[in-house]
Amino acid sequence: MADTNIQDRMKAYRFFELSGKGTTGDRFLQPWLYCHVFATGPRGRGAVKQARKELERFFNQKDLVAILDDAGEDREALLESQLIDSAEKYLTISRDDDGFGRKLFGLLRMKQPEKEDRIIGDVYRSMMPLLAALDSIPQSRMMILALDRACRGLYPQRLQDMEAAVVATLGDEYLSLLPDFVPGNPEDDGSSPGH
Repeated sequence: MADTNIQDRMKAYRFFELSGKGTTGDRFLQPWLYCHVFATGPRGRGAVKQARKELERFFNQKDLVAILDDAGEDREALLESQLIDSAEKYLTISRDDDGFGRKLFGLLRMKQPEKEDRIIGDVYRSMMPLLAALDSIPQSRMMILALDRACRGLYPQRLQDMEAAVVATLGDEYLSLLPDFVPGNPEDDGSSPGH
């Protein structure tokens, strides 16, 4: 893994002080927010094009590129670790956000199974297909794997639903990239394909 200096630089880049809030922000939540907005909003070539533009802009930021370049052979592992951690954080925030779990114009709170369905649906039926359509972005596959790993970690009891969503929306090509959807699968760390 990257040396301590590179890790410290990445941490300083990723986490920043929110002025007037007394808390820190996370730049790596940005790609997940872009994916969610463009994947769950009105679909079309315009949404895919805009998502591509925003993600390319994110991954081509001068400071981020410099840190990754200086990481050398650890570049991919460093980026992957940031994407996995931020995907886990993004889905945890979504799960815990009362505003995310509302329906009927925000008047009714969703029950826990409904909220799980929504998050799993957003990940496997919306965000992953958008990322699959962005195959010109080198990080898209890494983002798909990070989302899958984060969702499995959040809802390990829903693996069958996740597998069904992958088959229905992404097809066998992407199913083969993901670890098997088996409870207690040691490969659920996202490190190796399963099918």
